[in-house]
Amino acid sequence: MSGAELSPAPSRQVSTLRAALALIRTERFDLFIVERELDDGDGLVLAPTIRRIHPYAFSILITAPHGWATHEAAQQLGFSEVIDAESAADEINSLVEKLLKQQGGQISKRDKPTIGIHLLSLREREILIDLATGATTQEIARKRHNSEATIKSHLTSIYRKLGVRNRVEAISKIRGN
Repeated sequence: MSGAELSPAPSRQVSTLRAALALIRTERFDLFIVERELDDGDGLVLAPTIRRIHPYAFSILITAPHGWATHEAAQQLGFSEVIDAESAADEINSLVEKLLKQQGGQISKRDKPTIGIHLLSLREREILIDLATGATTQEIARKRHNSEATIKSHLTSIYRKLGVRNRVEAISKIRGN
């Protein structure tokens, strides 16, 4: 099943945890359909990452019927819904359509919180926080035990990922102004 059946938005399919994590971290999605049994591990472990990076996205876990414990664990970890893999494809499609209709009014609200911060590496996020405190490039370099050239390289990457030209625009964008 692909997301293209449900909306004109592009869909991606991967079969490993590693590939799924890469997509979650680098692309923006409104819906995640995760199979529990992936080639290299348990899809259940993707829920916290999905919730952290895409807090407004729907996430559905498709799993073999393992009983209430699996369903409870999946929902505690952050999956929006859990569907048994034995369910007919029509049932899965109708549930996905129902979920999307329920949240139809909130989809437009998703644009503002996801301003590209999810694309930043941990180091870039740390540097962005330093920028927000008003620290200079030299001060950030000293604090992070890096050269100024390294910090400037990180800043260039941050600006590119956020779609801004300078530190003032970057700070303004993350504050939502």
